[in-house]
Amino acid sequence: MAGLLQQGMEPQGQPSPQAQPGRPQQPSPQQGQSGPDVDPRQGKQLVNQLANAMLNQLYGPMLDQVRQVLGHGQQPEQSMGRVVAMLMTTIYQKVTENGRTIPPSVMFQVGMIVVQAVGEMAQRMQMLGERDGERIEAAFMLAMGEFGKATAESMKPEQRQRYAQMIEALRQGKRQAQGGQPQGGQQPPQGRPQRPQPQPNAAMAGGA
Repeated sequence: MAGLLQQGMEPQGQPSPQAQPGRPQQPSPQQGQSGPDVDPRQGKQLVNQLANAMLNQLYGPMLDQVRQVLGHGQQPEQSMGRVVAMLMTTIYQKVTENGRTIPPSVMFQVGMIVVQAVGEMAQRMQMLGERDGERIEAAFMLAMGEFGKATAESMKPEQRQRYAQMIEALRQGKRQAQGGQPQGGQQPPQGRPQRPQPQPNAAMAGGA
């Protein structure tokens, strides 16, 4: 996984062990959470729940659709971005339809986890090489843009502003990393963030 995306996950602590596909999980966002961010301790649990829900959609009901999108013939980053945006938007809409809110900092981290999984799927489909971290980063940025367009009407202004701040911070980090990289030097190996461990089944907002 690209280093900048990994760095973006660090404020919430180390991720839990990897999730296993095919075990349905439903997100259970905090009731009444309306602010742009959430307490880190609550946020970690919420990230795990939402990421599990999206990963189970990715490897379950949406698998055929995802493969079709990835194999559509576009640039890999565009195809991956579409898939990630589709997964994020689906879960976001299910949660907000029940009057609940996903803090931007949580959704941002969930997107990072999901784009890694989609990148690994693209690698298995021989769309990417093992060192295509730049394209995975580009896919994440594209996904956030598509997700923002799809959810703009349902977001509060302060939430949209928070997303914009986090995206800009990631871009600044990338520019700084490129500016500080010695010419011809190799980047240090980056650890691959693990996906969250499935939690006990949590009811989707408002129902079982």
